[in-house]
Amino acid sequence: ALPVCAAHGNSEPGAEAASISASDPGPSSLTAEFQIPGPLRSFLRMAGISQEISPQEILPLLAWNVSTIGYQGGNRQSEFLILLTRYFSQARELQALAGSAGVIRVTGCADATPLLQILGYRTTSDCGKPNSALLTANAERAFLTIDSGFPLTELEQSLQGGKPFEYSFAPTPVPALFSQNEWNGSGRRNHRPDTRDLVDAILVDRSAARLYWALSKMDPETVSYLRRTLAIPKLLAYGAALDFYGTHLCIRHGRVLVPGGAQAESAWAGLVGASPTAPAEFIPSLMSKDDSWLAAYFDVLSSVNGKQQAYFTKPQRLRRFYAALRSASQRPGATAGVFRPAPWLLLLVSRTQFGASGEPLVPGGIEVWGELLPRWREPSREMREREKRKVKNSEDLMEAMFAMSRDTWESGPLQAYLALSELDGRRSPGLTPETVRTMCLKFAGFSDQYRIFSEFPELSDGSILLFLETADRLGKLHHPVRGDAFGIIQANIGIWQILARQQEIASSQLDDSWQALIKPFGAVHSSSEVYEAGRKSLSQLFHSATGSSDITQDGIVDLLAGPRQTTPEGKSVHRELANRIRSVLDGQRLVSLDTLIALGNALSDKENGKSPAEYELYLANELHEFQMPQPIFTNSERIEWAPTIYNNHHTDLEMRTNVGGVLKSAKVSRQQVEEARGQLAPFLRDILVGLNYAYYEPPGAQALHNNPLFVRSHDFAGETVEGIEAIWQAPQLFGAGYPAGGGAHFVGSLADLPYELAELEQDFIAPKHVQALIWQELVPSLLTSAVLARWWNVDPVEMHAVALYQRSGEELLTACAHDEQLRGRVMAILSERVLPRRLEQIEQAVKTEPASAFLKIMTPADTFYLAAEFESAYPEETGSWGTAGEELR
Repeated sequence: ALPVCAAHGNSEPGAEAASISASDPGPSSLTAEFQIPGPLRSFLRMAGISQEISPQEILPLLAWNVSTIGYQGGNRQSEFLILLTRYFSQARELQALAGSAGVIRVTGCADATPLLQILGYRTTSDCGKPNSALLTANAERAFLTIDSGFPLTELEQSLQGGKPFEYSFAPTPVPALFSQNEWNGSGRRNHRPDTRDLVDAILVDRSAARLYWALSKMDPETVSYLRRTLAIPKLLAYGAALDFYGTHLCIRHGRVLVPGGAQAESAWAGLVGASPTAPAEFIPSLMSKDDSWLAAYFDVLSSVNGKQQAYFTKPQRLRRFYAALRSASQRPGATAGVFRPAPWLLLLVSRTQFGASGEPLVPGGIEVWGELLPRWREPSREMREREKRKVKNSEDLMEAMFAMSRDTWESGPLQAYLALSELDGRRSPGLTPETVRTMCLKFAGFSDQYRIFSEFPELSDGSILLFLETADRLGKLHHPVRGDAFGIIQANIGIWQILARQQEIASSQLDDSWQALIKPFGAVHSSSEVYEAGRKSLSQLFHSATGSSDITQDGIVDLLAGPRQTTPEGKSVHRELANRIRSVLDGQRLVSLDTLIALGNALSDKENGKSPAEYELYLANELHEFQMPQPIFTNSERIEWAPTIYNNHHTDLEMRTNVGGVLKSAKVSRQQVEEARGQLAPFLRDILVGLNYAYYEPPGAQALHNNPLFVRSHDFAGETVEGIEAIWQAPQLFGAGYPAGGGAHFVGSLADLPYELAELEQDFIAPKHVQALIWQELVPSLLTSAVLARWWNVDPVEMHAVALYQRSGEELLTACAHDEQLRGRVMAILSERVLPRRLEQIEQAVKTEPASAFLKIMTPADTFYLAAEFESAYPEETGSWGTAGEELR
């Protein structure tokens, strides 16, 4: 059993337990109170902290802001920190002026001078008269006054003869970690005469700020032990390491709980050079060993579940894999930068797939990887030397992956291994060696496309290889055929993915329908053949979903809007989604799919000697309904002002389309008909791509309704921008802010289109309740989840089951409040999901607070997880279930 950090009675005490518990003041003594001068809202505004957070979060977030954005170019203070420090000094002066009453009072011009000097202003000579005004006397102080929200207008009105000015400037108490004396007496701050309190310690010393933030995230009992045995001055040297890698540290009964439990303690002692039973020596050595890379290794192994820990922490593997990790260059260290380095190390440990034997999955077999690793392009001689070693089994392969986990590659062997392991773990049987070999060799160019194969394991090896072979053939086509072929096949694949996800294509037909969609593109060479292939591919797709091959635009829109609904509410939502899709197509002024099919039929009739109908000639005019904006620069001026953005040849070709002229001609050759049919290919690409855009349009989208050329401007072949090679990867946004070059447009494939559209739209949505600094990271994920997970086929019974899981988890938490054995089991389950600090908070709340209070700190995902794991681990334990648990069972 793995040790549980917050369950105090679950681990056997070590030899030091009695002495530690006798002298340790305990977690309850960690917090003190600190007085922030003046209104809290002004301080939070200047510190860049949301005004909606709890008081306990204020000082930790201040420390985080100071340590991350308070410095630039090493230890040079940023403008943010300079202004914040000046504001805090000014606030102290105002606090002193407010006195013990905490109120700043000004009755007239005579007693306004002290306040105005602090604020950086002075009065005009006619102070007291209605026309008098405040003038800037000290620009630096005046800027802080305005920026912090001081009510300067009310003060000015008072000095013009109005009522006396009163402004509450009482200090605001907030919780602080440790006493001020402990922070004041630490490190180099005791040499600073201007250091007087905790905020000073944070503002003037980056290491103190980072340590404060690190300790605020750690388990209180662990922090209490470190405080008693090491104290703040010694901990300052490990602030950066504790920031990145301290959240999983846990000391119980005088010993550090290590990944792998008691069986791994001796191995960790050998790596660290100190025993886990001596935390005062173990933790400093762990945090500093090998430039903190051992701490990074410890942290990632602490963050994974029991099954993964059991594999990686076997003593021989623990030492072997760390030797591979540290064999890479030690620079930069594991604490360099604002964000923790080597994210692939965490992904390797957490995302490795295991088979029934308990060994890591090896897609395609070990022989394939033994062959591929030496062939992979490596930038360093050291890596090439490592690859000369023979890979004979899964442990050899994992050693090689650990050695590569610190590389900054995005398309290396490690990334390929993780992607193919995820894909292989969903399939039975697994991928063949030939498929794995091909996918690895093409990983750099097609990795983003592999997600669809992971989402739909029903697709066979033959379907995967067919796609890759077809994509290679299309890449050899000439311009502009290549771009239209890329766009049409990807748009059809995107529609297939939507219909498959919505279960509008039967699971048994997924593989056949995929191959029927891809095969028409296997032998195309001209624009005319691309049009025919796209139309045939779409017809096959439509038939797979409806049983009919008669394609209509409304038919496809109805399919994209979701499965057929029977309830009034379902029909209303379906109709709303269909109309939303149509609004995007109208906003982009895309030629109707019905028009393109009718014109294709008319050209075939013309080739056979049949004259076109009048309405077909009218439809040909629709191809020119959109107009390009009048260019404001000449070609030479455009090249000068926007040298990396070029004209979109795709839209230029559409403007020169003359299908109507061919249909009107009395006599045309076969070649003329073929050329006219080829002119329909760009328009077919646009409408099919537009359907994908419209389906994934985020809520509140603006770009697709205000830039009618956005879909048309999508560059699939990398022809508008120089230096783009991975054109089958997720698209990149180019041209934003360069109207001279044609404006913003995507370059690349349709892979990950929901996220890219959400990222495009994020700046059109103004945040109200969160800081704008995190908006860019948060919004795309939120918007993507609003359009991607439309689960039409979830029935009421399944919805009720989800609610029962959550309620059952709440019942287990409520029951364990008075049942110590049950509480140990519950906390053991939660320990694999939540960090030690939060786990300790949950356990303490369960012990001391009513259910109505401690259930508020639990997320639905936590209670769902608890119920599911408890039922799996203790299937015979029926006495702990409440009403919801019994109904769930």
